[in-house]
Amino acid sequence: TGKYTGVYLNRFVQSSYTPGSIFKIVTTAAALECVPGVTERTFYCGGETKMEGSKVTCTGVHGTQTLEQAFANSCNCAYAEIAQLVGRENLNGYVSRFGIAESIRFDGITTRAGNFDMESTDRLSLCWSAIGQHKDLVNPCTYLRFVSAIASGGRGAAPYVVASVNVGSNTTYRARSLSEVQIMSGATAQKLQELMRNNVIVKYGADNFPGLAVCAKSGTAETGTGKSNALFTGFVDSERYPLAF
Repeated sequence: TGKYTGVYLNRFVQSSYTPGSIFKIVTTAAALECVPGVTERTFYCGGETKMEGSKVTCTGVHGTQTLEQAFANSCNCAYAEIAQLVGRENLNGYVSRFGIAESIRFDGITTRAGNFDMESTDRLSLCWSAIGQHKDLVNPCTYLRFVSAIASGGRGAAPYVVASVNVGSNTTYRARSLSEVQIMSGATAQKLQELMRNNVIVKYGADNFPGLAVCAKSGTAETGTGKSNALFTGFVDSERYPLAF
């Protein structure tokens, strides 16, 4: 078959991807903290939202929805409306606060930086960015740190590669999970946990994860190549299996 002459990448730390609708977790967190009464509001989806000579399209016609329903339906039209309620400055601030686009370093590894470009001032770009498209890019490891913070009540932990090193019966090294700053309130983290759990119950099928209280969000990211990336992120709400993915 011939020798492969390309460059080998560890996609988890060295690549970045268009996030698509998994980015709606970020937009939802921002809305919960800076849009008063957002959980009591309703949002309408007629299949598309026209603005500035173009439009935001959705995969369905969802009608009138609550935030919980819009999140479960992954409704682009609802999130275009939510994005405008949150506003450009707030969304920028939360991306920075959550560290979504930054490069992180641990155990001698440096992750690839993501991207969140809000230089465009038009509403359309804001809406597509809030949906996880436009010029958005995320690194899987960095985004996993964000998702794990939701599971941990809003406080993340620095990743590490090796948990421990044992020589015979002696443990010569044991990693210490360094806690990071509180990136969101405990109440916001709790609400996101509930919303992501609801996704699994009403959309993805709790029976697909027997015995596990999985909380998750899916995403289908258009890459501009005629193909799309399928993504699935979340965590297990369990003391026994405290796993994020």
